[in-house]
This record gives sequence, C-alpha cells and structure tokens, in this order.
Amino acid sequence: MTAEIRKVTTLGLVGWGRMGGVMGRFALEKGWTVTAFDPSAEACSAAEAAGATVAASVAEVAAASDLVLLVVVDDAQVVEAVTGPGGALEAARPGTILAICPSVRPDTCVQMAAASREHGVHVIDVALVGGERGAESGALKLMCGGQSEAVDACLAPFSAFAIDVCHVGDVGSGQVAKIANNLLLWSCVRANYEALTLAKRLGVEPGKLRSFLNVGSGANRPLAEWGAQRLRWPKKDLDVALALAEEVGVDVPLMRSLAPLMAELTVDDLARLR
Repeated sequence: MTAEIRKVTTLGLVGWGRMGGVMGRFALEKGWTVTAFDPSAEACSAAEAAGATVAASVAEVAAASDLVLLVVVDDAQVVEAVTGPGGALEAARPGTILAICPSVRPDTCVQMAAASREHGVHVIDVALVGGERGAESGALKLMCGGQSEAVDACLAPFSAFAIDVCHVGDVGSGQVAKIANNLLLWSCVRANYEALTLAKRLGVEPGKLRSFLNVGSGANRPLAEWGAQRLRWPKKDLDVALALAEEVGVDVPLMRSLAPLMAELTVDDLARLR
C-alpha cells in the first residue's frame, strides 16, 4: 500500500531526552506544533513546560502528527515505538512520515519501513551527527535514508534544529553513513590522545602543540575541539560497526583494536591534555 506523502504541518516527538528534548524545544521556538511522548514522567513535565502537547502514548503522538521523530535509544525501542502495542502504526494516518533518529542497525530501518508500508506510512532514517553539542546549538547534521520525496517534505521542520541535511540513499543508508562518520571520529580521538600523551611525556605542552597540529597535515576536527567530547557513545557505535562488518565479511582490524582502547578512555583523560 502506498499513500501520498502528507504535507508536514504538525510534528510528533517520541523521546524527550538529551537529544529529543533539545530538538523539540528548537521546533517549538520556530513555531511548530509539537506533540510529545516519553515514558518518563519527568521528561513529560519538561516537554509540557517547553510548550509541547503531551500525549499518553506513541499512537496518540502519531495520530496528531504529519511527521513523527523517533528519538529513542536503541533498536528494541524503535521496534516497540513503531510496531508494538500503542505504537505509531496503530494510529498513524496514511502518508505520515516516521523518522528513525537514533543510531540503530540499518536492517532495523528496512524492517520498520516494510511494516509501515502496509499502513501507507513512510519511514526514513535520520541519523543525527553532531552529538549533544550539535543539538544544543541547533547545528545538527542529518544523514538521511529513504524516499527522497519524504526527506524533502521534512526539510522545513528539520531546519529548526539542523544546519545540513544529506540524502544518502535508500532507507537504512543514513545509518551506514553515520557508522562511517563515527568510526573516523573515534579513531581520531584515540590517535589524538596517544599523540598528545607522548608529546607531553617528552616535555611539549599539549595546548601549544595543538595550535600547530591543527594547521598541519595531522589536523582533524576532534583535535580542533579537544576536550569537548563527552564519550557517551563510542561503545555503542563500535559494537554496531563490528557486528555489521562481521556479517558482511569485511575485516576491520583497526576497529577491533579501537573498541577496547576507547572503552578505557575517559573525559578526564582528555582534559588532562588540554
């Protein structure tokens, strides 16, 4: 079953947490009508205080919204929010767009798109790049997979909290793009840490060294923003990447070595090299 894509005039947001709450507040400030749901009573109170209409379920959010942003934690929560009891597909009108925003497996997005298609609902995956700092400044970059017309229909609401929207390919492609991005991010963080640690041990002050490195051939964005990384997601990102690489038979020895190295790294370790 196919349905014409709805014109987006109302937003739904499932998951009023670190990322979702900030995105929701920016959307409200830009004049969008937002209906929100979160299983946490505290989060619901925050959503209501920000000006959102608080719903009693995901289904109630979907019934009131042309575009539903699923800003939950993992694959299980995405599946529950879309196809579970009280989920979006119980009430979403034909033509509604569901945007899967957390870092999840690409095949989860494909599965949700297939299930939603039977209800005339469109699914896109909208991988959020920029982390909490990007969200807090309204400067997220969105890597999107799915029908290009559905992504285009979301450009206006996306502009409330994002500065760049890239349509990568079919549904699930946005997640693949984010996996690639984050593998490079965590590789740079660890490489920077080891290089700066060696320099400090050899008597060179890391802060002064960074000013040179950032204009040299070793320049990279994590180095330019050194000490701002919160290190909340490397384990999840690397676990997903390693599992997918194994499934498709791609050897990634650097990433296998990186996972335990990132696991032992803390925010305090980075701060000591400022």
